[in-house]
Amino acid sequence: MRLLSGRSASSSSVTPVLVDPAPLAFAASSRSLTLVQLEMADSKPLLASTTDPEKGAPPDEPSKPSISTFASASLTDAYERTTRLLRQDKVRRIAAAVVLGCLLLWTVGRGIVASKEARLRRTARTTQRLEGFSESRLVQVPEGLRTHYDLPVDALLGNPLLSSHEVPVCRLNTYQQDRYAPLLPSYGDGGRRARSGKPVLPHDLPRNKLRYFVAINLFDSEDVLPSLIRALTGVVRSLGPSRFHISIYENGSKDDTPLQLYLFAKLLRQLGASYNIVSDPRRRAGFKENKRIAGLAQVRNQVLKPLYDAPKGTWDRVLFLNDVHLCEAEILEILLQHEVQDADMSCGMDFQYLRIPDFEASGYPLLFYDVWVARDMRGLPFYEIKYPTGDWKLPSPIMPQSPSRFRYDSLLPTQVFSCFNGISVLSASLFLPPHSLRFRTDDSGNDEHSECYLLCSDVWKTLSPLNSDGTANARGGRGARIQVVPRASVGYKVEEYEAARKDRNTTAFELDGEERRQVLGDELIDWDPWPPKLVTTYPYGHWDDQISIPPF
Repeated sequence: MRLLSGRSASSSSVTPVLVDPAPLAFAASSRSLTLVQLEMADSKPLLASTTDPEKGAPPDEPSKPSISTFASASLTDAYERTTRLLRQDKVRRIAAAVVLGCLLLWTVGRGIVASKEARLRRTARTTQRLEGFSESRLVQVPEGLRTHYDLPVDALLGNPLLSSHEVPVCRLNTYQQDRYAPLLPSYGDGGRRARSGKPVLPHDLPRNKLRYFVAINLFDSEDVLPSLIRALTGVVRSLGPSRFHISIYENGSKDDTPLQLYLFAKLLRQLGASYNIVSDPRRRAGFKENKRIAGLAQVRNQVLKPLYDAPKGTWDRVLFLNDVHLCEAEILEILLQHEVQDADMSCGMDFQYLRIPDFEASGYPLLFYDVWVARDMRGLPFYEIKYPTGDWKLPSPIMPQSPSRFRYDSLLPTQVFSCFNGISVLSASLFLPPHSLRFRTDDSGNDEHSECYLLCSDVWKTLSPLNSDGTANARGGRGARIQVVPRASVGYKVEEYEAARKDRNTTAFELDGEERRQVLGDELIDWDPWPPKLVTTYPYGHWDDQISIPPF
């Protein structure tokens, strides 16, 4: 702190004035700096200097900086600090702009991709394509069907191409309509049971947003196709045409199957459902020796091609139908149980009479048909086939050695290792990345195993908690959930379906309240995540050549 002399207005004496050097430094930054310095020049120091003014400062002692030097340094420091802050702020703003730009580009890119995928989904869901009817082949189509205008649905269903063939009588009673209501668009958010205040059963949750891809392979199927057309028409009408895509691949037929498909395409067009129907007259029926499975795998993959080509999420479920007789009830039951059980694959049961002379007098027994494919959770066929002779015990109960036979006999869904059985439902995600499963042959390329059995084996391999070598599955599998739904029983002839059908037994559907909750609770499967250690297999038709192999 320095002392400045000041003159009082009332006295001529000199009064010392205390001056803080901080304001002086501040003043040095303005035009008043010169005045302050002049006033300081007139003042005398309070203490005498220890340095002789004549001799000056010692040569090795640096001169003390003046206040103006301090002020200049402060200004420089403030300027540099301000410049640095401005530079940092500019860098931050540039970085923020870059980040925002990247986010904008990413969002726009995502939007473009999402928009493209949405457009592709819409295209796939609305495609109506009929292939294989050249001008020369159209001559075979009845003139009444070759019109360019749409015919009424009832008129198409009554066409002699369909009505001349025997079909089963189908009708849903009141209890069935109530059971399958969650599949309907009108079901809303759960109906009266969802608003009851009690926990909602899986059977009562809405399932009305799912989209279905229906896949059918046909050859000389004029006797059975009318049943399929009538059943599918009823289901599509009830659940909503926009939720269905019908994909059919037919080849080499010599009967009226192609003409019925032409009619079915007009019917689906009138309903507003999408379809991809291919009738291939160039591909001959039949397969080369020991290449039957390779041929079947090829045509099954062919009918799934629209699914493979569409973006993920276009369809939720794949419904496979063989050339079988059935009603709407079987389709609705298996669609519902697939969701109720949270299954990966659901199969019905297909039946056929064993028409051999040994049973001609006593009556042909009705047997489960898909024995070569189906295996229970012990890895055994659904019928007891004696080892090593290959003799069957006929007639035989289904799954006689399985602990699940009691559930099956009670018409309850039952977990199995493998099945296909004339009608099946699979989650569409199994055929899409990252799984991308396909129908295939075994490693030898021969007929050692069915393409349907191998698909089930691949489902287990994909979803199993462990790999075949005992290491953890990198996909984190919960175990494959493959079930048989006994109520979805079908037949290859009308009389076989009539003998096998279970849709008329609706006693369990007629309950209400706590009884209903108990019965529906018993339907739920307690899933086993582990496949059997060994599975019994044999080449097609060679029951005396059984071997046990790992599940995948």
